Amino acid sequence: MPTSKILTLGSSLLLLACSACSTTPRGRGMQNRIESQQRIDGHKAHLDLEQAHRAYTNGMFDKAMKLAEQARRRIPSDPRSYMLLARICLEQGRLESCDRLLGEVISLDPAIPDAHYLRGIVFQRWSRDPQALEAYLTALELDPDSRHSVHYLLAAGETLVDMQRFEEARSLLLPRIGFHENNAAMHHLLGTISVLVDDDRSAIRHLRQAHLIGGDDQIIMADLARAQLDGAHFRECLRTLEELQSSMTGAIPSWLYELRARCYLEMGSPRDARSTYVQLLRVDPDNIQAWIDYGATAHEIGDLGRLDTCGDRLISLAPGRIEGFLFKGVAALESMDLASARAWFTRSNQLAPSGQAIPLLALAQLEMLDGNVEEARRLCIKAIRERNDSTSTRRYVDAIASGSLEGPGE
Repeated sequence: MPTSKILTLGSSLLLLACSACSTTPRGRGMQNRIESQQRIDGHKAHLDLEQAHRAYTNGMFDKAMKLAEQARRRIPSDPRSYMLLARICLEQGRLESCDRLLGEVISLDPAIPDAHYLRGIVFQRWSRDPQALEAYLTALELDPDSRHSVHYLLAAGETLVDMQRFEEARSLLLPRIGFHENNAAMHHLLGTISVLVDDDRSAIRHLRQAHLIGGDDQIIMADLARAQLDGAHFRECLRTLEELQSSMTGAIPSWLYELRARCYLEMGSPRDARSTYVQLLRVDPDNIQAWIDYGATAHEIGDLGRLDTCGDRLISLAPGRIEGFLFKGVAALESMDLASARAWFTRSNQLAPSGQAIPLLALAQLEMLDGNVEEARRLCIKAIRERNDSTSTRRYVDAIASGSLEGPGE
């Protein structure tokens, strides 16, 4: 018999022998043992994962990592163990390891939305917003309708806001608002976007709805109050601030008093505003802007004593700013102490930043009161040539420069 035929016959006999072995009791027993071991490994991996999830939930990350790693070694094709390991790494700030594990998950099963969502978080922490957005949108596309989808949707919307793509964020969120009508975070984000695009009406509507759903969430209530203030809903703003203050258990923050004072000023109630600034400065005595606003309010109602006090305090807190010296000069001018007023206004003018004409105008007004019309005109012309200010200030400057505002007795 030829050699080739002998080899072919031998191979066939060997295959038949192997096939026969697999059907023998011994062969079937080996296969059963393999399958039994796989079932045991699967059961153990399942128990390991359960215990790992429990440890992870309780903040025992080292134990959770050990158990999840055991599960991964038992069944390396199961993406659940990689997912849990990735979550632990994310909690621990190990972003590179987290990203690598999520890559393993996606290679095993690219249809797991949470893997893409977590990867988006990693990208965002790396300040890679375009990649984060793509990951969040992929998660949303894979799971658009479940209760988890709102997290993917909000993450994508917030990323668009961070990228200042406000209209795109609204276009993404608004078609889905009906499905998430009772989600406070959804309305809060839409309200925030509306504030950023100066849509006061939509901002108030969404933030009010977020407040109705979220109850006494102080962040939502504060944003609602700000939107109401910007939208000229002053009485509603005051009611929101009162409700917000009632919900607070600790010290009242300074910004709440600031919002309340601004409301009173916009409503034409400077005395109420002054009282609010007094409360504000008791809790935040070094608040420079509050002292400036307090001084302006005191001047508006003719309270020269408090105006002078504000000037002293501002010179102490911010000697490089113009407001303290300006307030002192105005108080002196109102008392007809022209020499002191000139000294304060001159110092304020020396500190004035480019484009700030108020100290020059104050000096011009003083010179007019002192009968120095030509000097007043010179100062006004200088303000016109060298500094840019509001339209109303420019009209005032033009009036003095043209001589239509005369000095005393002329």
